[in-house]
Amino acid sequence: MWSKKEMKRLFFAIIVVVLSFNAYAQNNSKQDKMMDKALTCIKNQEKDKAICILKDLTTKYPDYVPSYLALAEIYYDEKNDEKSMEYYQKTIDIDPSYDMNAYYRLALLCKNKKEYEKSKTLLNYYISKQNNPKYKDKVIKCQEEIENIDFIINSINNPVPFSPINLGQNINDTLDQYLPFLTCDENLFFTQRADGKEDFYMSQKGDKTNDEIIPQWQKKIKMPYPFNSENNEGAGSISPDGRVIYFARCDAKTGYGSCDIYYSEKIGDKWSEAKNLGPNVNSSAWDSQPTIASDGRTLFFASNRKSGYGQSDIYYTYKQKNGQWTEAKNLGPTINTPGKEMSPFIHPSNTTLYFSSDYGKTMGKMDIFYSRIVDGKMTERKNIGYPINTDKDETCFIVSPNGKYAIYASNREQGYGLLDLYAFSLYKQAQPTPVIYMKGKVVYQDKKQGNQALFEIKNIKTNRLVASTVSDKVNDTYMLTLPIGEDYALSVTCDGYLFYSENFSLDKDTASLIAKSSLEKDINLIPIKEGNKIVLNNIFFATNSYELLPTSDSEIETIEQLMKNNPTIKIEISGFTDNVGKDAYNMNLSQKRAESVRQALIQKGVKEDRLVAKGYGNSKPVASNDTEQGRQKNRRTEMVIF
Repeated sequence: MWSKKEMKRLFFAIIVVVLSFNAYAQNNSKQDKMMDKALTCIKNQEKDKAICILKDLTTKYPDYVPSYLALAEIYYDEKNDEKSMEYYQKTIDIDPSYDMNAYYRLALLCKNKKEYEKSKTLLNYYISKQNNPKYKDKVIKCQEEIENIDFIINSINNPVPFSPINLGQNINDTLDQYLPFLTCDENLFFTQRADGKEDFYMSQKGDKTNDEIIPQWQKKIKMPYPFNSENNEGAGSISPDGRVIYFARCDAKTGYGSCDIYYSEKIGDKWSEAKNLGPNVNSSAWDSQPTIASDGRTLFFASNRKSGYGQSDIYYTYKQKNGQWTEAKNLGPTINTPGKEMSPFIHPSNTTLYFSSDYGKTMGKMDIFYSRIVDGKMTERKNIGYPINTDKDETCFIVSPNGKYAIYASNREQGYGLLDLYAFSLYKQAQPTPVIYMKGKVVYQDKKQGNQALFEIKNIKTNRLVASTVSDKVNDTYMLTLPIGEDYALSVTCDGYLFYSENFSLDKDTASLIAKSSLEKDINLIPIKEGNKIVLNNIFFATNSYELLPTSDSEIETIEQLMKNNPTIKIEISGFTDNVGKDAYNMNLSQKRAESVRQALIQKGVKEDRLVAKGYGNSKPVASNDTEQGRQKNRRTEMVIF
């Protein structure tokens, strides 16, 4: 049964067919009466009767073109490709100049049937013959279709490596499994649908498979409340530390639209009640498919709100230091189009955004695209290629933390049921920057419990925040992810304690780091107490100079914040050198370096009487000066509470 909207559209289309014929053809009352009957049947939603009358017309009056075109329109509306192609072709064969739209429609159908050369011929004919300015936009569409067909042909002739592996019966069954996401230690979460109800499932990572790239996952288990409730839940993303999960919940009483984005926090071994992200993020429309960046603060999601470029777009929002999310913004025309953009996935490296789109140069329907993030901006989107993309819908695409393999949902014939999850090795050009995860425990020197330390890691060169997390206040653990290939400054702060700072490089011995996949480091925090001191590991000077380098900015800001949060303390900035050179030179250099840090803090607004600078030269080594490693430790800047 047709809907009223479909009936009106088809009735109008066929009326145009008849009127265009009568405009130049000599009227024949029998033909016209039969066509009138067919139109009446269409108007009354009597499809089968209309088809019988029209077919009778083609038998009795084989040159009556409107009957063929009317049948073509009906079958096109029904998505009966074979029949609509047959009648569009007959229309063109009987009268090539009768209706130019027949060429366009037939070209699209030929494209769907992978008859690419014939489709291009029809499109080029339309372009060459359509001189009416009224159809200028249609001519542009034809040109775009030709470009897209050339893209398809080139993609098929130049396939990318692709060998999908079904994740097996531990994950897949006769139901739908889709929208996967991974923790940084590769535990797998996904959505499963049964009888229209969507729920979360998870599976812990097992051993590697024979190819040593794609893991095996253990038997799936259904997630408990609050992930699953009487509502539909799905389309999730977990923070790199595995402690905050963002997901879509639909038709909830606390929602703003059909589907909203919610979150739940893990404290110890328990997950909190799910909370709505609020009106800055959610709208009265459909908001879903969130993906959280490794900084723990930038969230991307899909929405069909009216402010977008097309049917659905990708948006982003940023979590401020006060815990509030900024008003969601459209990601812009570099990513979004007049079509549909969905299922975004930001890789933990924050270097690559993957998503699905049905617009532009695609293999057919929804294709997987990716865009690199360079200096905070999205590069031009790129189709990931054939045969990863096909003439069917490809969505729900994610990439492992090490960038080596991807997972997506597909209803391929060799599956266990409906949509199954598959994994495959991702070819090099489409891989993101690999990441490793850093984990450990915060050790408080005074052994107090219930603290929460803030971890922030910045790129030393750019001073841009790369990763952020807070430790668990029950078990004091932390976890975060870091892209390979950069130098980093780590800062750990907690109320009532001196901060911890360190710098390290992840651009050495990359292969072994990726193979290891994780770094383990416990952090010791010292209470703010007279006499306690820390090494300022992220203060940097030019060689043999007291000039502070810009890479010190992050540490200066951390000290300034400590002074602001603790207005009664005073500190000494202590400078030290190794034993290379004359004692007087070293003493002078250490004093000037300490003074440089003091002046930088004064410029930040710290009062002068709260700061003392003192140089100690090479008088207090903490390591042997017989090795470069030892001398490096001795060349340091400290901060002492007094």
